[in-house]
Amino acid sequence: MNQVVRNQGFEALETMQTKNRINELEHDCAELQKSNEELRERCKKLASRQPEWPKGYNPRRKKFNERRPN
Repeated sequence: MNQVVRNQGFEALETMQTKNRINELEHDCAELQKSNEELRERCKKLASRQPEWPKGYNPRRKKFNERRPN
């Protein structure tokens, strides 16, 4: 009889701990999903914008023949 009560108590404790752990993981998952959406929007915004050059910078491509010394 004593062993049966002990096993039931152990199972109840294990169930409570499992439920608590599941609740923690669900909360963490919800936070991660929210931050993931924010970062996804930010990346999309940054990837689609026009690049900005520093003031006074004028990129010029040199021709291949001008680079070779004669």
